[in-house]
Amino acid sequence: MKKYILIASSLLCFAFTNSCSSSDLELEAQSSDNIEVPLTEEKLQMLLKGAYFNMSSTSGYGTELLLFGDLLGDNLYMSSTNALYLFTANKTYSANQSDFGFYRLMYDTIMSCNMVINDTDVQTNSNVERIKAEAKLIRGYAYFILVNYYSPSPTSGINQEYGVPIVLGNYDSLIQPARSSVAEVYEQIISDLKAGEQGTAAKPLSKVFLGKAAAKLLLSKVYLTRRAPGDAALALQYATDLINNGSSYGIAPIDPLAASAQASYVAYFSSDNDALSENLPETIWELDQNENSNIVTGIGSNIALPAYYNRLDSKRNLIFMQSFYTSFNTTDIRRSLFAVNGNLGYWTTKYPNRTRETANSSLIDYVRNLKILRFADAELSRIEALYHTNQQALALTELNAFSLKRKSKVYTSTGAALLTDILAERAKEFYGEGQRFLDLKRYNLPITKATNCVMNCDVPANDKLFVLPVSQSAVNANPNLKQYPGYN
Repeated sequence: MKKYILIASSLLCFAFTNSCSSSDLELEAQSSDNIEVPLTEEKLQMLLKGAYFNMSSTSGYGTELLLFGDLLGDNLYMSSTNALYLFTANKTYSANQSDFGFYRLMYDTIMSCNMVINDTDVQTNSNVERIKAEAKLIRGYAYFILVNYYSPSPTSGINQEYGVPIVLGNYDSLIQPARSSVAEVYEQIISDLKAGEQGTAAKPLSKVFLGKAAAKLLLSKVYLTRRAPGDAALALQYATDLINNGSSYGIAPIDPLAASAQASYVAYFSSDNDALSENLPETIWELDQNENSNIVTGIGSNIALPAYYNRLDSKRNLIFMQSFYTSFNTTDIRRSLFAVNGNLGYWTTKYPNRTRETANSSLIDYVRNLKILRFADAELSRIEALYHTNQQALALTELNAFSLKRKSKVYTSTGAALLTDILAERAKEFYGEGQRFLDLKRYNLPITKATNCVMNCDVPANDKLFVLPVSQSAVNANPNLKQYPGYN
């Protein structure tokens, strides 16, 4: 399979505190480029690729964002062997100590996008319009990540003035932005994602690029997170569009009812053959990981998602609880993506650490593309939106249809219990994919770990621990940036 390799220098704009430089996103970067001179179309594309690399780096979705989304939840624990990310695992993070590095990273991403979006020097053409639309999509995505982790849930009713700073201008070392409200941040996210949806490609050249399908799925997820009046109907509209018109966007579900269904679903995650896993219709967006891009993003033997999840890797340390494993029906094909770890829990095989480009290629460490957005999320978002638009009978029917495709259980619930079952199905479908903590948070549900837990095993809904602290150094550098209550 041909891999679309994005190569970038790490000399990108550092938001708020550092000087700013630009690279041409080649392996040998021209770090002497001056961003003050008029940009070219080539440099706009360069900055866009830089934003992609930030999203794909080890502090972003390349490793830690996916890891945190499960480790902060209720189904995963960290082995005492190779114990890392203990501030996160024990929820003892504070303004002075934490494992989180993506706050600054997301603003680096936003800064690159701002430079693209705000440029008026480059003559407009269809490619420039596509670049700018893609930059808006990435910017909206970055703000969605920030507000999800560094602000309270928009449905919590508490501390809604503690959104995140909105910065839409080009780099300025003198600005000291205050937090916007949660509502203002969501309005900006929706504005950016809508603009991205209008201008990006319906079928990007590869799944490593964001396009219309990613914008529509993100909008559906944003509306299901905000849940203001009318949002559920909009979430339903976007998710339904993806499901009904998937061929227009180059996406389609893996259908486990087909003859080779179980094997294809399992291979999609755990095969060592990239041809059976990458750039497939089930995927809406995946991170491009290869020997060249990993040099830029920092993926390697010391920090890579497969290194922590895979039981065959020397750095393995992330284990799913036995109670979570036993919640799967014995016939559920997703259960086959676990590997036993004695009586303590289960490793997942979703992240092979050594893969090959084709069946006849050599095995290479840490080059499997990471799946971030999938068709299954559109299916489950539609079911969730049906629930919130008073179509519970149809939501139950479609939940069972989805469960049947995974050879799982039959649900009979109604009312609030149906929503619980929808979230349980999401937990089973997306374990290890960084979604569980955010699902609990957006419904203001507690985190309860009955086993394999050392500290903060029962976190009540709306506890400060659901909102990450901004680092003290960031607060010291910007007197207008207020720390979230409880971390002072």
